[in-house]
Amino acid sequence: MPNKTFDTLTEDLLEILASYLEPVDLLHLAATSKHLHAALSQPNIWEHKAVDDFGDRFTITSILDSAGLELGAQNKPEPSDWKKYYRERHLAMAELNKDADAQIAQSEKDYDQAQELLRGFQASGEIDSLSQAAQLMVGVLDNFPGHAGCYHLLGFTLYVLNELEDALSLLEIGSMVDPNYEPIIELTNEIQGLLDGYGSTMTDGAPLLDSTKTLSTQLKSALTDIFQTFDQDKDGGLSPQELSEFVFKTNGSRPPAAFLTQMGIQFGKTSKGYLSLEGFFNFFLEQTLDDPIETRRDLEKHGWDGDRLVRMEVAKNA
Repeated sequence: MPNKTFDTLTEDLLEILASYLEPVDLLHLAATSKHLHAALSQPNIWEHKAVDDFGDRFTITSILDSAGLELGAQNKPEPSDWKKYYRERHLAMAELNKDADAQIAQSEKDYDQAQELLRGFQASGEIDSLSQAAQLMVGVLDNFPGHAGCYHLLGFTLYVLNELEDALSLLEIGSMVDPNYEPIIELTNEIQGLLDGYGSTMTDGAPLLDSTKTLSTQLKSALTDIFQTFDQDKDGGLSPQELSEFVFKTNGSRPPAAFLTQMGIQFGKTSKGYLSLEGFFNFFLEQTLDDPIETRRDLEKHGWDGDRLVRMEVAKNA
């Protein structure tokens, strides 16, 4: 018969066991045999325990950093010695608990300030506001890794930066902390809906964007055809009159002259000051990132199948 002792446990089972034990109990268990001492000294054991007990801060900061947010002193390197890191964090949390009320009050103050910074960004567009808010939230999570509101604010920060997949990654971590936190559930559903819109509601549909969040080849082909249809004089640009016809065909209204001029200035113009094909692409890229469903509807108004990104007559015969 096999010897049914702790020495026979697999590495995966030891990781699970370690997650339930207090550090002192884990050390006592490691002292019971050479095998367990070696197994329970493995970096992955202490890394997983650190993540379980203190949160996945290094994944969080890596995601935020890759999104272009400046985290300052909060952007710390991943530990080379996870056992040492765990010991230091355990001692730090013990000290924090000695004055828990003051720490809670400070964390709530930081949380409120982060919310103000996000509101400020929506008014000013200053990216520094998002970086400052992210720094505050990472700081709160260092002390209170179970603060679901922080994950929601960090996810929202990436949402407004249009880093949708990364936003979902942070929200997923937050949902594991608190599966019933309604703001996380609502934001997750909203982002997932946008991501679904980047693709198609049909199984054989074509994507609007490629993996780098630029216009897909199929969408560029459709937009080029539409652009050339309205470029009556074939000079490579949509004059104010030609652009007005495009807007009228798209949404049924005539835009003011200032809008027509601004389109070229904002998105890209020819030497004549007319909206260029590249500017046309840039406009639709911005719209698609914001509302992919609207882009598919616009295509349909110009004779294109909004799902397959082919001419209507081709789609009907497919």
